[in-house]
Amino acid sequence: MRKVLAVVFILALMASSVPASAKIQPYVYTPTVPETAFAVLALYKTSDYARVLEGCEWLMALRTPFDSWGYKYGEEHEAKYTAMAMMALMRGENIARGRYNSTINSAAYWLIYKQNPDGSWEDYLGTALAVLALKEFLKGNYINDKLIGFKKQVEEAISRGEGYLLSAKPENDVERIFGYLALGDAEDLEKMKVEGRLKAYQAFALAYLGKRVGLDDDFNDTLSIAMALYATGNEKYRKELIEREHFGFWGTLHYRILDLLSVSKVNGFSEMRTIACPYLQKITPGSNWEAVVLADYYLTCNRTPQLPSNLSGLLPWQVAELARVKSLLGEDYSEEVSYLLSTERDGVWRDFYNTEYVVWVFKGLNVSYNYNASLIYLSNNLTWMLETTEAKTGNPVYYNVPTYYFAYAVIVFKEFGMERELNETLKILRERQYPNGAFPYTQGSIAGITSTAKVLWALQEADLTGTEIYERGTAFLRSLLYADIPEPETNGTAVVLANATFLLIKNSAYLGNTTGRVCTNGLDGYVVIYPSKSPLSVMAREVNGFKAVARENGRSINYVYIALAGALLLVAIAVWKKR
Repeated sequence: MRKVLAVVFILALMASSVPASAKIQPYVYTPTVPETAFAVLALYKTSDYARVLEGCEWLMALRTPFDSWGYKYGEEHEAKYTAMAMMALMRGENIARGRYNSTINSAAYWLIYKQNPDGSWEDYLGTALAVLALKEFLKGNYINDKLIGFKKQVEEAISRGEGYLLSAKPENDVERIFGYLALGDAEDLEKMKVEGRLKAYQAFALAYLGKRVGLDDDFNDTLSIAMALYATGNEKYRKELIEREHFGFWGTLHYRILDLLSVSKVNGFSEMRTIACPYLQKITPGSNWEAVVLADYYLTCNRTPQLPSNLSGLLPWQVAELARVKSLLGEDYSEEVSYLLSTERDGVWRDFYNTEYVVWVFKGLNVSYNYNASLIYLSNNLTWMLETTEAKTGNPVYYNVPTYYFAYAVIVFKEFGMERELNETLKILRERQYPNGAFPYTQGSIAGITSTAKVLWALQEADLTGTEIYERGTAFLRSLLYADIPEPETNGTAVVLANATFLLIKNSAYLGNTTGRVCTNGLDGYVVIYPSKSPLSVMAREVNGFKAVARENGRSINYVYIALAGALLLVAIAVWKKR
């Protein structure tokens, strides 16, 4: 929660001073090491060097003080994630020599320090990836020559790691694939029979070992798409991978899917639906209760929900919700209405929330029902919550009542013209709303996205969008879920962006950085990190073009110039043959 509030504070400060060219965009993903690292590997192989640098800078931002990595920022560092990041940064080093080398060496040292006496790192997969990264580190000559004896330590670590891989038994096909890859065993890799995402993993491993592979399957996760692109260079995978890039990184949703779908019902936030709906397929109801709760979210994503047929185990509000959903689907809902009418007691269904929900649904479905007893109960119950205090705390009872109770109360009281009750409910919501505009689940608890969205939606339904409560609530959601990312302004060879750090790349070497302004004369390109502290976006821009320079025996080899020399040689041969 502290991190969320920190982001909100940063975005609020930025919003007050961003230039007119700023683009307000949803900011709901968080960078993760596996997705970003493997995206870098794939895009490097397809010569998309600008995006390689973007991913590498995000990896630099995600590292621990020990130059090691966890799954994402703030999580426990592990060998597997450190190895992934190392492999990505080694490719970035080929584009911006000197930018990542120190970090790569430190990461290698951390791996050696963390190796277990039996040659392993944490588990089989971590060992395989660590061996793979250290082999590439050694073969690519990234070792700092000033670190006397370090090369021998790396060689010994690799040897011990390989020994563990040969003696231990992988527990699953993912471990088996990367184990074969680390050991260079293409023959056993090719013999594996795998399906689904593991086909991409296998293809990646074979391509890494220099084998040609054919692959045209569809994948729905970033890791598989990145590995498929690495293996094939297929433009289809490249487009899919680029579509999954967010401000220079690849990762996962930072917020709960259902939170974003709740927000999507608030005016001006409908694009959250496009973001969240593809993930809804991963959520399946495990009970009748869950089926009812998820039904509305399924409808929001234009999907047909799974509805329970047995009503006896459901609460009144859930039965009413079934009736409402069936109505929207064009199905008969008379059974649900009859059941509710038969279980009503003096206008009450169980409690305040169940009663108000049934009343709300009945009114929307134009059910023939005498609402008087129900409305009297809701009015009296609201008064009781306001006037009654808890013996232990002395706080009003309504302090412990969930916010969404009052959200639906607003709709019902407004619909039936109950002015006193409506004003009392709005007073409770004003009291409960935090200064930043958010609403908690109960009085004084942690601010919640869904609680805030539910109140705003209810105010919309009650035609109360002009209230201060509504305006502050929408401002909170916008500051939390959106970012104002300004575009650098170009004037001739000068590029300007306040509060940004520019990394300068020339002749495939990192020259250093500047703040706020850069002259692009003679550069391969530059990387913009915005803002300089707590980055939200990384943008790499080409000037003369980024070039990959591999290291061999301590020397740099520029593949662009090699290719040019090769082409000139072919032309010379062709001319000579004509003579």
